Amino acid sequence: MRTNHFHDRIQRATQQLAQLQARELLATQRRESKAKEQAKRDEARRRARIGELAFLARAEALEDAELVGALRMHLQNRNKLREQASDLGAAWLLAISLGTEAST
Repeated sequence: MRTNHFHDRIQRATQQLAQLQARELLATQRRESKAKEQAKRDEARRRARIGELAFLARAEALEDAELVGALRMHLQNRNKLREQASDLGAAWLLAISLGTEAST
């Protein structure tokens, strides 16, 4: 009789452990899914912001190849151009926010 009792307790404990592990797995999968969705939303926001910045810089008229080329050239020379480009960009954004137009 005692063996059966211990066997039943072990079986119940094993089932409870399996249920807890399944819940933990589902919770982990939900967290990963939420993180992945957040990353997608963040990327979509960043892409929209980059497009908005291209318009603010009045670069919307550039051909695709020219725009990509200009950005690639900047990235290749970024160490030399970073401070100057940041200063120019900050001045341009400030002027836009104040309702004035920055000079080119």
